[in-house]
Amino acid sequence: MKHFFLLLLVTPLCSPNLWAQNSALHDFIDQHKNKEGFTYAFLSKDLFEVATKSSIQQEDWNGLHNVVKNIGSLSILVADELSDALPLYKEAKNLIPSDEFDELLTVRDGNENVRIWVKSEENMVTDLVLLVGSPQDFVLVCFAGNLELGNLAELASLFETGKVQQLAKTSEAVAIDFSISPNPSNGQFTIAYSDEQDPPSQLSILDQNGRQVSMISLSGAATQQVILRDLNAGNYWLQLITQQGKVGVKQVQIVK
Repeated sequence: MKHFFLLLLVTPLCSPNLWAQNSALHDFIDQHKNKEGFTYAFLSKDLFEVATKSSIQQEDWNGLHNVVKNIGSLSILVADELSDALPLYKEAKNLIPSDEFDELLTVRDGNENVRIWVKSEENMVTDLVLLVGSPQDFVLVCFAGNLELGNLAELASLFETGKVQQLAKTSEAVAIDFSISPNPSNGQFTIAYSDEQDPPSQLSILDQNGRQVSMISLSGAATQQVILRDLNAGNYWLQLITQQGKVGVKQVQIVK
C-alpha cells in the first residue's frame, strides 16, 4: 500500500463547512463497530498522545504528527480477513458527500483501493477521511481538527490494517474507565471515577468530530454531578483527565 501515497499532492481547497451536520459516516461506524471481526476506537487528541507514548516501541505513531498536525480526534474502524470487504468499502465511499469534500486521492491497484477526501475552511483542512478496501481488508479513518498537511506519503507506512488495529487496541488498553449515569440523559448526569491516588481534574465535552464544546474543572471527588443543559440534543464525547494526565473517553447521549 505504500506506493499509493507517493502520488499525493497537497492543493488549496475550499468547501462548505457542513461536516458537523453530516451523520452518515457516524451512523455507518455505529452500525459496524460492534460486529465480529471489526475493531473500533475514538481517540481524542489527549488520548491519542497517551496511546502513542505507550506504544512508541512497537510503532512510531508520533510520526503521524509529521503528516497531520493539530489533530483534534481520530475515529477508526478497521477489519481484516473478511470474506468480502469490497461491498463495505463501496458502501462507505458512497456516504462521502461530494458537495462537501474534495477528493485528494483515488488509486486502484488490482483489487486494492485507496481514497482520501478532505474538507477545508479558509484554506485550512478541517477534516480528512482515509478509506482503504480490498477483498479481505477494510480501513476507515476520520481525522478532525485544524489540520496542517505535510508529507502525506508517510500515511502509507502507518495506516496499514494491522497497524491501525494495534493503535485502536492500544488506545482501549491505556484509557481509564469511568461511569456515566444516566445515559441517555437530559444534560444532567453523574460521573464516577474512584482512584484515590489519581483523582479527576478536568472534564471536556467534545462533539462527534472531537472538537471541544465545553470544559469543566472537577473537584477531585470520586463521584460528581455534571449539568450540561445548554447543549443541543445529540451524541457527545466526554473526556475525563486525571491529575496525573491519564485519559478516558466515553460517549453520552443528550435528549431534550
